[in-house]
Amino acid sequence: MAEAAGHGRPGRRTPIRLVAVDVDGTLLDGAHRVSPANAAAVRAARSRGVRVVLVTARPPIALRAVLAALDADAVAAPAPAAAGQHEGPVFVASQGALTGRFRGDALAVLARHPMPVAAARACAAAVPAGVCVQWYALDGWLVEHMDALVEQEARIVAATPQLGAFGTAPAPDKLLLLAPPERTDLLDDVHVPAGLEAVRSTPTHLEVTAAGVDKVAALAACAVRWGIGRDQVAAIGDGPNDAPMLAFAGVAIVPANASPQARAMADLVVPSNDQDAVARALELLLG
Repeated sequence: MAEAAGHGRPGRRTPIRLVAVDVDGTLLDGAHRVSPANAAAVRAARSRGVRVVLVTARPPIALRAVLAALDADAVAAPAPAAAGQHEGPVFVASQGALTGRFRGDALAVLARHPMPVAAARACAAAVPAGVCVQWYALDGWLVEHMDALVEQEARIVAATPQLGAFGTAPAPDKLLLLAPPERTDLLDDVHVPAGLEAVRSTPTHLEVTAAGVDKVAALAACAVRWGIGRDQVAAIGDGPNDAPMLAFAGVAIVPANASPQARAMADLVVPSNDQDAVARALELLLG
């Protein structure tokens, strides 16, 4: 059962045309799976002409398995594909730095805001010992060495990074800085150079992007691209990095497992991500 969160927004009757859905902690359950109920609810929303867009800190390479589980044909209303080429739904990835879709196996970029490469390299070089740096550019995932944190991330996202040197890598869309669960305080000591900004998505995950890049800016650009008003946008998310997106949306919904920052922006609270949060939210939004 959903509960009102007391955000205080006025009553509304405007139909929802765009639903932004966070991935980890919202769409995915605690085992990082898409439930059948969530997938079915997304398909039902699409059949009614509603755009459902994944808006996530995950990079494109970490979305392939999620889109496959959802059934990419059913997530949004894609434009016609080129002959013989499947065109998947639009998504916002890398904490808002990249908006794109997959055409077959290839990434098609609609908008991109990479980091200044010198600042990214300076940030990566200065992290405290014990913090793992992961470098994401377009559909690539680069690490300088494999360790337990990288291996765990690879299992979670069902993808494999490449080994290489950051000093010769192209400008990234995002750096992900990972701390061991017992040393999340290490992320408090990360130096973020000028031109970059950082936000915690979980206690162990620090997302670093170019300054001014975030989920809400990319979501707002999608709404403008499709001629959808802010009051016709709903957002569902759980993390501190979802709070601005939730504040932007005409309707903000969080799962019961949401962080305090996200819950503070919510109009409604639905059951947790282990209890089909997205399905429950879409039922409330669309009836």
